[in-house]
Amino acid sequence: MGIFLLSIIISYLIPLPESVLLILLGYVAGTTDLNFACILLLSISGGMLGDNIVYRLSFFGNKYVERFNKKMRRHKLIKYEHLVVDNIGKAIYFLRLITGVRFFGPVIAGTLGVRWRKFFFYNCGATLLHSILFIWLGYAYKHKLFLLLAETEVIKNIFLFSSVFLVGILVSVFSKKVEE
Repeated sequence: MGIFLLSIIISYLIPLPESVLLILLGYVAGTTDLNFACILLLSISGGMLGDNIVYRLSFFGNKYVERFNKKMRRHKLIKYEHLVVDNIGKAIYFLRLITGVRFFGPVIAGTLGVRWRKFFFYNCGATLLHSILFIWLGYAYKHKLFLLLAETEVIKNIFLFSSVFLVGILVSVFSKKVEE
């Protein structure tokens, strides 16, 4: 029950990257008599439930989500909203995979009124990939956990900076096309 509840609130209420929790869960599965499949199932279902709760809150309008949207509009980030709408499936999928921005996928999908089935499909695919990969890493490298966590942080930062760079290039290319 603890794994399930922790998977729901991680990254939303607890400021800890979800990948760290998943690696630790894999480590627990490898060093104790807890079942690997059970830990995997609980963490996937908890993560998906947490994302669906945030999606529903943003879909039906929540005061915290409204404040977030107002900040986006003040910073003129919303002018790229049409790009997100046109590529909402990709946005949901990749925002789920990038550490530290898990929150944005469900919020953006709910705010833009994306159908739940579409959100669920893309979010489910990304959650499965993300959870299986990181839990397996913790399980397979249980004897080198601290080294793995350090390497994960380095890799996470590389992915984050490369994603930001790639998004910046795509936004500049698309904004030039929109201006034309």
